[in-house]
Amino acid sequence: MASRVLLPLLLLAAASPAALGAFDVLQMLADKPKYAAFANLLLQTKVGAEVNAMKAAALLVVPDKFVKPLASLPPEKQRQALLNHVLKSYLDPVRLGEIKATPAVLPTLLPSSSVSYDRAPDGQMHVSAVGNPCVAKLTKVVAARPPAICIMEVSEPLLPAGFSTAPCPKSKAGKKPKAGKPPAKLFAWDGTVPTPSEAPGAAP
Repeated sequence: MASRVLLPLLLLAAASPAALGAFDVLQMLADKPKYAAFANLLLQTKVGAEVNAMKAAALLVVPDKFVKPLASLPPEKQRQALLNHVLKSYLDPVRLGEIKATPAVLPTLLPSSSVSYDRAPDGQMHVSAVGNPCVAKLTKVVAARPPAICIMEVSEPLLPAGFSTAPCPKSKAGKKPKAGKPPAKLFAWDGTVPTPSEAPGAAP
């Protein structure tokens, strides 16, 4: 009797978008208000739709309080900058940690640019747009559906070289950690999908 009940449920799960690898990054960000402005940019520029059409990707999102350098760009440059936040393969902190040779270049959806990935002695991971001296921290996993999509927070926008003449942000979030500081909780990520109450930095 139990098998008769479980079989339809298993077939339904196998046919679900999650099981097939389909995802919707705007939907995954919908219940996370701190990324509302970034999500709106993904929608307006249609970059979100491009990400959803990929079989596997990693999306680097910026909290609204640090999104101004990106939001203030002209529309075409804004779109290009957003494409530079989309890595062309599935990557999460575990897979990034397995990259032995750093710095490493990570291809993005922007053909003329890419992202440079590096790791500090304490384990903190950093990314930057190739050719841009500004360095961002990978701060936490926002949402994930392995092995199709991982959405990770970065401390500042990854603007392609030449997109801004402003000095690099000096916010606490954008500073590299001192050597010897314990790695952030992100880098011990076990592959589970964080919920609003479980995500690092979430309010109690």
